[in-house]
Amino acid sequence: MPDHRFSFSLIILLLIITLQCWAIADITLYATDFSNATGWETNSPSSFYFDEKTGRYHYQITGGTGSYAYYSLPEPFTGPFTLEFDVYPILTEEKSSFRFGLGTDGYDSQKGPVIIAELYNQNGEKAFALTSITKENLRSQTFSIPGKGNYGGKTVRFTDGDEYRIRLTWYPAERRVSMTVTEPGDNTPLFSHFVMVTGKLEDFTHLFLTSVGEGQNGRKAEGFIDNVSLTSQAMVKTTPEPTITTRENTPIPTLITSVTSIPDADSDSTLSWENADHEDVNGIYPTQKRTPLPTPPIPVPTEKTGLFPLIVILGVGTVFIFFRSN
Repeated sequence: MPDHRFSFSLIILLLIITLQCWAIADITLYATDFSNATGWETNSPSSFYFDEKTGRYHYQITGGTGSYAYYSLPEPFTGPFTLEFDVYPILTEEKSSFRFGLGTDGYDSQKGPVIIAELYNQNGEKAFALTSITKENLRSQTFSIPGKGNYGGKTVRFTDGDEYRIRLTWYPAERRVSMTVTEPGDNTPLFSHFVMVTGKLEDFTHLFLTSVGEGQNGRKAEGFIDNVSLTSQAMVKTTPEPTITTRENTPIPTLITSVTSIPDADSDSTLSWENADHEDVNGIYPTQKRTPLPTPPIPVPTEKTGLFPLIVILGVGTVFIFFRSN
């Protein structure tokens, strides 16, 4: 009967070795600095358009109009992901909101799956807000106002005429969506919080700005967005590069051109080769120890090797200890 403990240990060892060939890397799904607006579509060109003067994308989100602008992603994805962008609000009237995030082709801020950042001014609060709605339409929401949503920090309000950098991050393993607001070029958070998600957040297909959903008819939020970046993470296979020893980094051996000493046949002393046939004034042969050869260089592992040899050694040691204990 085969020893399953040995099979298990061997599988673990092989898994460790295999994982050395893979790494987690950020994959850019979309990025633009709006040198143009290629790929962006809208049902209201007077409200959403590329502004050549500022090099930004203009938005005017007006309640009751059903207007929107979107960018269609190459294929649906689930995450994890990070969406970052700059927003420059010019005018955010009461009962209006700026809304930008990820969702599907309904462009509806009230139907999931959707993750949206808002400059929320529905009641004159001018708060930063994060909204997550699952495919089952389960809503999670927080605001930069204590007691509103699950936030308990200090009140933070946005100001029209100021620019902000917003980062949204979806962590599927933790079922958590976070929002961080900073000023461009400054990593100090003005506001940072999160919501927990119960339900499915998957199959995102579009980035969009939208007036579809909550909002008072005729009230508008106007400004610009810029520097949009959407990244995800994936396991990618790595190709280790062989370490090549070249003549430049190979130690040059010392060339010995003459013998300086030979051993005495009857003693442990050494005679000088040049004085082997000559006595000094005292009749004693001069002695001289051999010149030692240069110490060989100690090999230094390169960065390319990483932790692979250590993991292999630990894996073999684990198997050995396992057998000894059983």
